[in-house]
Amino acid sequence: MFYKKCTALFCLVLLAGCSALTSGSTADWPMWRCNANRGADSPHELPAPLHLQWVREYPKLATAWTDQSRLRFDKAYSPVVMGKTMFVGSSHNDSVRALDTETGAERWTFYAGGPVRFAPVAWRGKLYVACDDGRLYCLSAAKGTVLWKFRGGPSDRKILGNQRLISAWPVRGAPTLIDGKVYFGASVWPFMGIFIYALDAETGKVVWSNDKTGSMYALRPHHSPAFSGLAPQGYLAAVGDDLLIPNGRTTVARVDRRTGELIYHHAVGSGTYHLAAAGRFFFNAGTLFETKTGKPLNLRSNYG
Repeated sequence: MFYKKCTALFCLVLLAGCSALTSGSTADWPMWRCNANRGADSPHELPAPLHLQWVREYPKLATAWTDQSRLRFDKAYSPVVMGKTMFVGSSHNDSVRALDTETGAERWTFYAGGPVRFAPVAWRGKLYVACDDGRLYCLSAAKGTVLWKFRGGPSDRKILGNQRLISAWPVRGAPTLIDGKVYFGASVWPFMGIFIYALDAETGKVVWSNDKTGSMYALRPHHSPAFSGLAPQGYLAAVGDDLLIPNGRTTVARVDRRTGELIYHHAVGSGTYHLAAAGRFFFNAGTLFETKTGKPLNLRSNYG
């Protein structure tokens, strides 16, 4: 419910603090849809009635994919909350802002080297930010200073993207964090190489990396075999030993969260940029899938 309230406000390009954010009994909302499995599930309820405390207005955002309805991950501002601080990324001016939840006052602003198109992840006094400049940033949540940064692609090569200079390997596989490890994906074009990482969330050191999923020869949509592969675009999800990777308009891939080994990617259907996982099953593009096999169960839902 908390997420739905924030989404409605941000669709109006408004940022509002409510009494739920300042309640001492309310848990954090540290990443998009709250937790690593993107379940949007919190044990806490919003107090009633709610009262508007403050409003901040920001410019309307321009999406990276204006003609793709299944890739609207950056259509609206998506805040996260840790303690009494709200963090908001922006693709408009490449920034992340920290706001006091009680007053709406800006505590700090960080400027990255490219558009910030996804909600950050907040954890233990740190903030993890994915950027089109090809880097994952780890910031101090208190000050906004860079603690460490990690380049996902093989070089600092730039290309033109949405009338901007961005990395040839932008971070569009948005980070998720669980068990002290942060997972993300860089690059959107398989022929350019695809890079998936698990990093130590404290130090930024590589736990494992997988750079082998961009040039697989497999059956593609329309039942035609070709060289292609994963194209991480959307919010990665973690549950159990599985890392689930949305691939924009195509289907979700499953990776072993312990080793980075690809388990499956059935690229013969349609998908979207977000999913929700719950152990044996996950939802994507309005369909329920079996996590173990990636096969659809033909049970349609309103999630998509």
